[in-house]
Amino acid sequence: MSIVGKWKITDANVFDMSFKQTWRKVADVLADENVHPMQKGMARTVYVFEEDGKALMLIPKGIAPDGEAESYDDDYDLMKSSEWKEEGGKLYIAAFENGNTEWNEIVPDGDGFILFDMHRVEKA
Repeated sequence: MSIVGKWKITDANVFDMSFKQTWRKVADVLADENVHPMQKGMARTVYVFEEDGKALMLIPKGIAPDGEAESYDDDYDLMKSSEWKEEGGKLYIAAFENGNTEWNEIVPDGDGFILFDMHRVEKA
Protein backbone atom coordinates (compact mmCIF):
# COMPACT_ATOMS: atom_id res chain seq x y z
CA MET A 1 0.00 0.00 0.00
CA SER A 2 1.33 3.44 -0.92
CA ILE A 3 1.71 6.08 1.78
CA VAL A 4 1.52 8.95 -0.74
CA GLY A 5 -1.57 11.07 -0.23
CA LYS A 6 -3.70 12.61 2.50
CA TRP A 7 -4.41 10.64 5.70
CA LYS A 8 -6.81 11.42 8.54
CA ILE A 9 -6.65 10.12 12.08
CA THR A 10 -9.30 7.53 12.96
CA ASP A 11 -8.01 6.62 16.43
CA ALA A 12 -5.73 8.42 18.86
CA ASN A 13 -3.70 6.99 21.70
CA VAL A 14 -4.68 9.51 24.40
CA PHE A 15 -3.92 9.89 28.08
CA ASP A 16 -6.82 9.65 30.50
CA MET A 17 -6.99 11.49 33.83
CA SER A 18 -4.76 8.84 35.47
CA PHE A 19 -2.17 9.24 32.66
CA LYS A 20 -2.98 5.82 31.18
CA GLN A 21 -2.77 5.68 27.37
CA THR A 22 -5.76 4.22 25.56
CA TRP A 23 -6.67 3.91 21.87
CA ARG A 24 -9.92 5.81 21.27
CA LYS A 25 -11.97 6.77 18.21
CA VAL A 26 -11.50 10.43 17.27
CA ALA A 27 -15.24 11.14 17.69
CA ASP A 28 -15.05 9.85 21.28
CA VAL A 29 -11.96 11.95 22.01
CA LEU A 30 -13.63 15.08 20.66
CA ALA A 31 -16.82 14.47 22.69
CA ASP A 32 -15.05 13.75 26.01
CA GLU A 33 -14.87 16.87 28.17
CA ASN A 34 -12.11 15.23 30.25
CA VAL A 35 -9.68 15.12 27.32
CA HIS A 36 -7.23 18.02 27.23
CA PRO A 37 -7.97 20.53 24.44
CA MET A 38 -4.50 20.02 22.95
CA GLN A 39 -5.15 16.29 22.58
CA LYS A 40 -8.49 17.09 20.94
CA GLY A 41 -6.74 19.39 18.49
CA MET A 42 -4.07 16.79 17.73
CA ALA A 43 -6.80 14.18 17.09
CA ARG A 44 -7.97 16.34 14.19
CA THR A 45 -4.54 16.33 12.53
CA VAL A 46 -4.24 15.40 8.86
CA TYR A 47 -1.01 14.02 7.43
CA VAL A 48 0.04 14.53 3.82
CA PHE A 49 2.80 12.32 2.41
CA GLU A 50 4.20 13.72 -0.82
CA GLU A 51 6.03 11.74 -3.52
CA ASP A 52 9.20 13.76 -2.98
CA GLY A 53 9.60 12.47 0.60
CA LYS A 54 7.96 15.37 2.41
CA ALA A 55 5.56 14.64 5.24
CA LEU A 56 3.25 17.46 6.28
CA MET A 57 1.32 17.64 9.54
CA LEU A 58 -1.77 19.81 9.10
CA ILE A 59 -4.14 21.00 11.81
CA PRO A 60 -7.51 22.72 11.44
CA LYS A 61 -7.34 26.50 11.35
CA GLY A 62 -7.58 28.17 14.75
CA ILE A 63 -6.05 25.39 16.84
CA ALA A 64 -2.38 26.37 16.84
CA PRO A 65 -1.28 29.21 19.12
CA ASP A 66 -0.48 32.39 17.19
CA GLY A 67 2.80 32.18 15.34
CA GLU A 68 3.25 28.41 15.72
CA ALA A 69 1.84 27.39 12.33
CA GLU A 70 1.61 28.81 8.83
CA SER A 71 -1.42 28.82 6.58
CA TYR A 72 -1.65 25.81 4.26
CA ASP A 73 -5.08 26.27 2.66
CA ASP A 74 -8.56 27.54 3.60
CA ASP A 75 -9.12 24.75 6.13
CA TYR A 76 -5.70 23.83 7.53
CA ASP A 77 -2.50 25.27 8.93
CA LEU A 78 0.88 23.62 8.50
CA MET A 79 2.08 22.65 11.96
CA LYS A 80 5.19 20.69 10.95
CA SER A 81 7.03 19.67 7.85
CA SER A 82 9.06 16.51 8.06
CA GLU A 83 10.37 13.74 5.84
CA TRP A 84 9.44 10.16 5.13
CA LYS A 85 11.33 7.34 3.47
CA GLU A 86 11.09 3.70 2.49
CA GLU A 87 14.02 1.54 3.47
CA GLY A 88 14.31 -2.24 3.53
CA GLY A 89 10.63 -2.64 2.68
CA LYS A 90 9.53 -0.51 5.66
CA LEU A 91 8.28 3.07 5.88
CA TYR A 92 9.69 5.67 8.25
CA ILE A 93 8.83 9.23 9.27
CA ALA A 94 11.37 11.65 10.70
CA ALA A 95 10.95 13.43 13.99
CA PHE A 96 13.30 16.31 14.61
CA GLU A 97 14.11 16.76 18.30
CA ASN A 98 16.79 19.09 19.68
CA GLY A 99 18.61 19.21 16.37
CA ASN A 100 18.62 15.42 15.94
CA THR A 101 16.68 13.33 13.44
CA GLU A 102 14.93 10.24 14.78
CA TRP A 103 13.33 7.89 12.25
CA ASN A 104 10.09 6.30 13.49
CA GLU A 105 8.64 3.28 11.72
CA ILE A 106 5.25 3.79 10.07
CA VAL A 107 3.47 0.57 11.00
CA PRO A 108 0.93 -0.95 8.58
CA ASP A 109 -2.44 -1.45 10.31
CA GLY A 110 -5.38 -2.87 8.34
CA ASP A 111 -6.25 -0.32 5.64
CA GLY A 112 -3.99 2.32 7.18
CA PHE A 113 -0.95 2.97 9.32
CA ILE A 114 0.08 3.82 12.86
CA LEU A 115 2.23 6.94 13.18
CA PHE A 116 4.45 7.71 16.20
CA ASP A 117 2.56 5.03 18.22
CA MET A 118 -0.07 7.76 18.70
CA HIS A 119 -2.26 7.97 15.60
CA ARG A 120 -4.05 5.38 13.47
CA VAL A 121 -4.63 6.90 10.05
CA GLU A 122 -6.62 6.01 6.96
CA LYS A 123 -6.85 7.64 3.54
CA ALA A 124 -8.81 10.88 3.68
